[in-house]
Amino acid sequence: MKHIIIADDDPGIRDIFQLILKRAGYDVTVYPNGEALMENAFELPDLFILDKQLSGVDGLEVCRFLKNQEVTKDIPVIIISASPYAQKKVDEAGADDFIEKPFKTKTLIEMMKKHLNKN
Repeated sequence: MKHIIIADDDPGIRDIFQLILKRAGYDVTVYPNGEALMENAFELPDLFILDKQLSGVDGLEVCRFLKNQEVTKDIPVIIISASPYAQKKVDEAGADDFIEKPFKTKTLIEMMKKHLNKN
């Protein structure tokens, strides 16, 4: 079973992600912010999903950190954001993909499968 880590500060969004992804057959771990990820205090996942606007440390900063660590640099990172103008910043942070909120569940699952099948 593929393990997905999600960092989002919105409890409702975290619940929805957990419900959708568990129903799709994934093992899901959720964090309310990026602190645990910045401290490497997590079990290595197969994919990260990060909200761009995390409270505390920004999702783009978390992405940069993960992509600069030897153990996590090859793990795909998908950034989610309500801003349609985030694409350039997401690319600069080294994320593997970007999805704009609101998004369709099918679109998210297809994007995840694309990255999970690369590994």
